[in-house]
This record gives sequence, C-alpha cells and structure tokens, in this order.
Amino acid sequence: MILSETEAKNLLTKVLSHSKAESVTATLEGNNTYNIRFARNSISTNGFSDGLSVSITSSFGKKSGSVSTNKFDDASIKEAVKRSEDIAKVSPDNKEFMPPLGPQSYVSATNYSESTADLSGSERSDKAAYVIEESVKNDVTSAGYMEDGVSLYAIMNSNGLFAYNRASMAKLSSTVRTNDGTGSGRFEKNYVDVNKINNKALADWAIGRSKLSVNPAEIKPGRYTVILEHAAAADMLSLCMNYMGSRWADEGRSFFSKKGGGTIIGETIADSKLNIYSDPNDPVAPTSPFSGSGEPQQKITWFENGKLLNLHRNRFWAEKTSQPVVPYPGNVIMQGGTKTVDELIAESDNAILVTRFWYIRSVDPRTMLFTGLTRDGVFEVKDGKITRPVKNFRFNESPMNIFKNIIELGTQEKAVGSETDDYPLVVPAIKAANFNFSSLSDAI
Repeated sequence: MILSETEAKNLLTKVLSHSKAESVTATLEGNNTYNIRFARNSISTNGFSDGLSVSITSSFGKKSGSVSTNKFDDASIKEAVKRSEDIAKVSPDNKEFMPPLGPQSYVSATNYSESTADLSGSERSDKAAYVIEESVKNDVTSAGYMEDGVSLYAIMNSNGLFAYNRASMAKLSSTVRTNDGTGSGRFEKNYVDVNKINNKALADWAIGRSKLSVNPAEIKPGRYTVILEHAAAADMLSLCMNYMGSRWADEGRSFFSKKGGGTIIGETIADSKLNIYSDPNDPVAPTSPFSGSGEPQQKITWFENGKLLNLHRNRFWAEKTSQPVVPYPGNVIMQGGTKTVDELIAESDNAILVTRFWYIRSVDPRTMLFTGLTRDGVFEVKDGKITRPVKNFRFNESPMNIFKNIIELGTQEKAVGSETDDYPLVVPAIKAANFNFSSLSDAI
C-alpha cells in the first residue's frame, strides 16, 4: 500500500501522539509489487503483494525498545507504542545510543517513475515472453524472474524530523542453459524506470553466451589478466564499499587503517583511473535523498584518481572522534572509459573474460581478501579474440588489488552482482592484471 506524503505524515503523527517516552522514532514502509516467474521456457507463477507497516522505537535515556505492526486502528497503534515503551524500560543501556535527529533538508528525489508505477500486466509479461520465445527458437532453456512496483519509506521522530520518499523499481533476470547442460548465460538488471530494461538485447546476449560457453576446456589456475564484465565488477565495487567503514579503520581492523594508528585517507592506494563517488540524483542510479535514519544523502567522492578521500561514518563514531558524519551511501558510481567489452577484448593479447562471480565470502577482512567462484561463462582471450570457453575457477582476491592493477576501464552501466541485491551500482567493465584464480570448479 502506498500512502501520499500527507497521509504518511498524518499516520506517523498519530503514532507519536501516543508516546510517553523521552524520545520516539517511527518509520513507515509500504509497497505494491507485481511479479512473473518463469522456468523451463514457460511462465510458472505470477503474483501481486502489497504491504504497509510501521516500526516504533521508544527510548528512556539510553534504553530503547522497538515494535512493528501492520494494524493501524487507534487501539492497535496505541498498544504497539506502549509495548515498545515496556520493552525499552527493561532493556540494558545502549552505550552507543544517539538521540533522534532534528529537522533536516534534502535534495529533491528522482527515484520514482510513473512508467514503472503504471506498468500493465501485458507489458510485464511481454518482458518475459521475449526471453522465453527466443530460448525456444534457439533450443536452449531459460528460467527467470520479472518484478516491478513502487514503495514508500517515511520517518518521523519526537525531535521534529520528518522525511518521505516514494520509489519505483523494475527488475528482470534470467539464466539460460544449453540443453546439453554444459553452457550457461545469465543477465540481471534493475532500474527505477522500467523502460530502461532492454529485454531483447539482454536475452539475445545471454542466449549467445550460453552457446559460446559449451564444453569448456580446462586451463591451469594462476594469476591472469582479466576482463571483468559489469556484473563481476559490480560485486568487487560493492564489497569494497562495504569495508570502507571509518570505525574499522580507526580501530586498526581494516585495509584502510594506517600503520601506527589512524586511517589512510588522503593516500593514493589505487590506479589513477579509479574514481568512485555517490550521488542520490545520479541519472542512471537515482536513490533516496536520505538514509534509513533520516540523514541527508549528498554527492560525495570516495576515490579520486586513485586517492582515498572518504570513509563512511555513523553519528556515534563521528561524535566520538570529532569527525563529520558520512552516512552509508544510497548508491555508488565508478567512472568508466569509452570502450565496449568487445573493444577491450580486441585489444587483449592474453586474458580471461569473466561474466560474473557467485557465492563470494570474506577470507580476511584486514586485507579485504575474498573467495568466490566464476559462473555463467568464462572465456580465454588470445590475440584480441575469444578463443574458447574455459572451466570455472575459484578465486582468492581483493577488490583493492584489482583497483590497484587496472589496465583499462570500459564504458559504465547500471549493474547487478551476485551479492549486491537491488543496491544501485554503476560500474565499468574492468581490465586488470594479476588476478588470482586459485583452483578449478566444475560448476557451470
């Protein structure tokens, strides 16, 4: 269920009116979501879900209690507020408690599309239908998922803060397998505006990749120059951002810690082609103008020409260390170059082309070392051409090692990695040296 800004404000005002706590914060979340799921070249399910819930956090001193409810009659709201207060009174002190924010100013939001909100059932099914029809024509088997909808998030507290954002999103994904079971291709895209999902180009690409990856050859693991396509690069960018917390660095627990104390902010630690920033109004990946706790999201640069400029920092740590608050960003954009993936391939004498990664897990947070697998198409590149598909690898690698060894960046686009969910990321394909494939994997 989607409420207007006025309706949301009135409802949250009612919630706060029942509070007897020293401070209280209420957040409201709603959604209308449609979906189509398909498998074995046939639509299997379609559905619609809507929801509206409010979460209430009451505080007495540094003691807090939280309750959520989706019942909005007066008695239910009053009972939910009382329960949150009862929980708070018996809770231990939160040593890192921060009082609610006061009123804030935000940039205008651009993360809502009427085209997505008004998408018809036939338009939705058409997005999936092309993938299925082309799979049948090409004698391959596809499975996938289409989802679109709108959502709202609003926050109000007893210190005068109110923020409201209405968002939209549409996403389409599909895995395409050859019928002999040895070849696979996959795409996944999400956008605020459904019109940006080019289902025909995506399906044609994935079908082509599935056929190109049949009967992969075995080559020795080791260190190679790689061309990471956008989905693979998105995972590396996202993992890096997750580990860019100021507190971990200040406490000596991070890649970004300085020997002897402090952080390495201001130091050049990556190739000069690395530029990363966040901007809630980026036209490719717009996002909410405020964080979940109501802090304003503004344009901020994380890396400039390989130099680290910022780490994210919550209110508690900012106050404790007398540094500025830097909320976790609502999106991340890595600047790219001008060349397509095909052009990066054409200029490579000896490289491995990686379509995407899968099941990535941390090995050593201090060095930002991760392990994971390649999936859905790995290819040997020789003398400017893809020469053959090769078996999947396990890798042990750090995003910062990739950023340090950048050879060239391709054009940037909105991308979804295997571990990024719906988080907005814009990333180029990355050609980098010295990537560590540690062993082979029999996965397709």
